Amino acid sequence: MKETMDNKNKIKILITQDCNPLKGTGISVATYGVAKELAKLDFEVTFATYDVPNKLVKDPGSGVNIVKLNTIQDLTQKIKGSDVVIPVVSFSSVFKAFGTTVSKICENEHKPYMPWVHTSLQNSKFNNIYNIKDYVQETSIFLMAEMFKSPFCKKILAVSEAVRDSVVSLSVPPNKVEVILNGLDLVKIGKELETPIQKTNDVICIQRLHPEKGSPLTIAVFANLKKLIPDFKAIVVGDGEDIDMVQSLIKMFGLTKNITTIPTVINGELIKLIQKSKVFLSTSLTESFGLAIAESMYIGTPVVAPNIEGPKELLENGLNGFVFDSGDTLTPAKIIAGILNNEIVTVEKTKNAVQKIEHDCDITIQSEKLARLIKKTLT
Repeated sequence: MKETMDNKNKIKILITQDCNPLKGTGISVATYGVAKELAKLDFEVTFATYDVPNKLVKDPGSGVNIVKLNTIQDLTQKIKGSDVVIPVVSFSSVFKAFGTTVSKICENEHKPYMPWVHTSLQNSKFNNIYNIKDYVQETSIFLMAEMFKSPFCKKILAVSEAVRDSVVSLSVPPNKVEVILNGLDLVKIGKELETPIQKTNDVICIQRLHPEKGSPLTIAVFANLKKLIPDFKAIVVGDGEDIDMVQSLIKMFGLTKNITTIPTVINGELIKLIQKSKVFLSTSLTESFGLAIAESMYIGTPVVAPNIEGPKELLENGLNGFVFDSGDTLTPAKIIAGILNNEIVTVEKTKNAVQKIEHDCDITIQSEKLARLIKKTLT
């Protein structure tokens, strides 16, 4: 009887997302990880999506109910049964109606909602690649802005200050936007690390092979690195529409003996690959947070990344990592060569990087911050 009463008194949170919460992308890892933390904090959490296998209706031991949506009616019923809804949304280069649909149903049902925005407006500039005209993209951004301004939208969650700035630029009051960083499960990462550490790979790059991630720039950096260190070894982890172009560029620049490409890696093994690498490289053109960057910083692998959005919030050049101008492919190659040749000392920098992530990106701290915000919003 006590358990029934306890469940009845719990705040019911519905998180909606248009991708599989168990498949391991940056967004799904972050949001699902926070969902599990909220469940530990005595909330009743449901994670609803239309992209999840039928058999995965529950992740054992997570405390989160995973629901596969088949119809709008399914979604409406879940919203009706919740106290607050957190729709995961983004300024995507391909507009997805799911998030705004959730907000419209919330308004119809008089349910408070708190959109969780995972990308900045920079991401939306890649619409032409996907054959989406600018005026169509402007329409989708307008709909997002209207969602933010609704009286039922109590707060807007942003994964970085860059995302917060994007939301505020749409005439949203700054005090309506709260930054909840993509948290890392530091305990889980610690358990996945190997001892002693054996650095068997020189450089690792982890990214979706999509245009916005700057995959050709990655290969260009490696082409420049080969001129400095002919026998370097690198691993590129990722899959996507640019995979054939990446493979072709590897052959064109004579890098087949230098670069190994791996389409997918389960998250625990990914941590080990980062740990075994001497440098982490990012050449992304837009990165609202940079989950793999944060993971590498915490693991102690020096990060070389562009001065864009999320990465420049995490990295201070020369203090806890290395930053270069976006689009530059020579400077990062020189930095990497300096690290590999022991010309650049990284011991203090990696210590500073670990401290930065412990202070700012602990998933427990970020989840507790969100829990307080939810309770305050509902009172």
